[in-house]
Amino acid sequence: MDLFAQTQRYQQSGDFEQALTGYQDLLAADQDNPQLSYLVALLFFENGKLGEAARWFTRVVSLAPEAAPAHYNLGVIFFEQGDYSRAAQAYEEAARLCPEDGDIFFNLALTRKKLGQFDKAFSCYQKVLAITPDAEDVLYNLGVLCKDLHHHADSIWFFEKVVEKNPDHAQALNNLGYLYHMEREVDKAIAIYRQLVVLDHNACMASHMLAALTGTTTAAAPDAYIRAVFDSFSEHYDESLVEKLGYTTPAQLRELLAGRDSRRFPATLDMGCGTGLSGEAFEGLTEKLIGLDLSPGMLEVAGKKRLYDSLHETDICSFLRASRISFDLFIAADVFVYIGDLNEIFTLVKERAAEGGIFLFSTELADQGFRLQPMGRYGHAESYIRGLARESGFSVIKVVAANIRKEKEEWITGNLYMLRA
Repeated sequence: MDLFAQTQRYQQSGDFEQALTGYQDLLAADQDNPQLSYLVALLFFENGKLGEAARWFTRVVSLAPEAAPAHYNLGVIFFEQGDYSRAAQAYEEAARLCPEDGDIFFNLALTRKKLGQFDKAFSCYQKVLAITPDAEDVLYNLGVLCKDLHHHADSIWFFEKVVEKNPDHAQALNNLGYLYHMEREVDKAIAIYRQLVVLDHNACMASHMLAALTGTTTAAAPDAYIRAVFDSFSEHYDESLVEKLGYTTPAQLRELLAGRDSRRFPATLDMGCGTGLSGEAFEGLTEKLIGLDLSPGMLEVAGKKRLYDSLHETDICSFLRASRISFDLFIAADVFVYIGDLNEIFTLVKERAAEGGIFLFSTELADQGFRLQPMGRYGHAESYIRGLARESGFSVIKVVAANIRKEKEEWITGNLYMLRA
């Protein structure tokens, strides 16, 4: 058997070292052979050695510039390494050489999206559709792209096309439920959420939203739902909430302390710390700061800010039941919108509060008691909060009406509270 055939057998059987030795011997006699260089590149690529694979694919395109598969594989490697600019360049060259290959344009679209070049990504997806009309994965990705651009009507159109082709496409249904909900198409949203429950896809979210849309008030949003929501937003949470939704609740809560003594609080608990926006707002006012959150993604972002002495992935009640620390300041900014029944939290906060401890928090509004509202958040009546404060041993020091955040360009109003143990 000749050396080339034996070397390919080694490669096909997964014997990396023997295959590499064989190709090196072959290249010693024909060092500028682009086919041999390509096979070496594939050998490294198949074995996860991406740096070496990229070096050899680069050698291939220097020897044979028209070798589209080498350009394509360079795109794959650069994308995997997070070098999206070079990935786009490689895919562009592959697309120039093979303009009828939909896979190239599909990957180029993903790369353009990573670069924030949404218009170019959209154009690439359209080219894939021109090659393979009604491709389900392309229609789905166009729906996601339009959703990210807040072009809800277009996004709905694409997702509906996906569901026409595949009625049980859970991810498309999940997106449709959200979009119908946002656009106040209540009956359609309810139908989709019920279908998601049947499919057991994101069922905790669907059940929670069904309750919200059908007027059923539950005690709290499911932990799994909260964790999933905030994990998905963690990378861009600060930008989305502060810049787009006008969120300033942590700073407004700090303002409630204005005019009081300027002492630093020995120990502060940030309940639902998220990405650390409250930690930033209260920086300099506390000697020890502990943060809690259900979302590991949010906690990762908060940890990078180096504001907290410790961070804990847990719910409020579990932490307070286990803790033996007395806290002088408790903060819950935009946290109780995901919890309806606050009775146990108030009781546990009082138990863990130092004498004279301060409890700062925000709520959205409800007419009476607490209520799960149509968009899936809870509102609390001032009378409900005052009653809980009295029963659990807090004095209500301040209640201030405030704009909490924007929704569809309109302010959601609520209250800011300062309680003292």
